[in-house]
Amino acid sequence: EQNKQITKFGSMLFTRCVSGTRVVAKNETKTISGHTFVGFGSSHDSYSHAYMTAACAVGLGEAEMNEFFARLDKSLKDYCAKRDKDRKRRAKKSAQDVDEEMSKVAISA
Repeated sequence: EQNKQITKFGSMLFTRCVSGTRVVAKNETKTISGHTFVGFGSSHDSYSHAYMTAACAVGLGEAEMNEFFARLDKSLKDYCAKRDKDRKRRAKKSAQDVDEEMSKVAISA
C-alpha cells in the first residue's frame, strides 16, 4: 500500500508537467519474462527508503529551475493533502465498520 502511495506521487509529477523525474518505491519487486528484479528501479536491491530523482540538461536556466521547483513544491503539497484526506477517509470507514460489528454483537446478545 505504501509503495502504491509513493508511486502515485510520481504520476502526479508527470500530470503536472514536471519532467525528468522518477519516483522509486522501497523494496519494489517485479517479475518480467520469468526474471525477478528485487529493488526494481533503484540502484540497489535493498535500498533503505523510497526516493525521487530529477534530471536536467546542461544549460538549464535559473528561470527554468525556479519553475521546476515551484511545480515540484505544489505537487508535493497536493500529494500530502490527498494522502492525508485518504488516511482520514480510511480511518472513518474503519470506525464505521467497528460500529456496525458492535451493533451486530449487541443485537445477537
